[in-house]
Amino acid sequence: MKAQTSSQSGFVAVTGRELASLFAMPAASWAMLVFACGTALSAALQRLLLEHDPGTQRLIELDLGEMFATVAVVALVLFSRKTRSALQPIDLAFLCVCALPWLLPEAHAVYAGMTIVALWLIARRAHDRLLVEVGQVWLALSLCELWSKLAFKLFYPLIAPAEVAFMAWVGRSAIPGLYASGLYLSGRPGWSIVMLEGCSAFHNLSLAALIWLCVLRIAGRRATRGAAAALAASAALVVAINVARILAMLPSQEAYSFWHDGIGSVIVALAAATASVLPIVVVVERAVGSEPCSAPPKA
Repeated sequence: MKAQTSSQSGFVAVTGRELASLFAMPAASWAMLVFACGTALSAALQRLLLEHDPGTQRLIELDLGEMFATVAVVALVLFSRKTRSALQPIDLAFLCVCALPWLLPEAHAVYAGMTIVALWLIARRAHDRLLVEVGQVWLALSLCELWSKLAFKLFYPLIAPAEVAFMAWVGRSAIPGLYASGLYLSGRPGWSIVMLEGCSAFHNLSLAALIWLCVLRIAGRRATRGAAAALAASAALVVAINVARILAMLPSQEAYSFWHDGIGSVIVALAAATASVLPIVVVVERAVGSEPCSAPPKA
């Protein structure tokens, strides 16, 4: 008996014969899978080997984005209903050249190579929906891991005072006398914290956008109004969680240590990850549930 899959899922069922056929995939599919997995693995190993203490919170955030992007590419290449795409020799050459940064002792260079491949696929293969969607996932991952961080570091001195003033405005309802001055936020005399770019309330927005795109690609869904609303909800929740964390640091040195370096930072990272995933998953599930089930074929 052959397993059947509802048309709601966006993917075909994988029977034993079809599963065996995956190992006979075209070389192009294997090349994309190797590049996706190799890039994530190389960046993760370089973080662990080259950084003395990357921190639990940072590992949770970055590994989550890499995990979703890798799963999305695997789903697109192996299980998508779209016609299998063939890469030209020049495309394969691009993959090989842009994989060379895996050997460099710099994790950011890995995602610079992925950016080049992503832009190449999106521009050169605009008529090929599957390759374009793979390129979009790789571009979103590169933006999350590299370019958004560089841009944020460059422009944060310009927006930091406004962000600190916004946090003070939000927090005064819970902390009377909350005071903001430049990059400094103070809840009582003699104690203040300094807002650096890594502590910004908007720090995880690129990760939320990456997860949103990956969930849509994994589910085989388009970016609808409901999906856009889910992204907005995720962004609002992520900002709210980070603002609450920063305000929770203000009462004392002990509170600062707990929420900045202790278990509180892990709790916040997990809460932000949940806020990034949950809204779009709910939208996708509702969309699947609202579709009419296809009638079984007549004998």
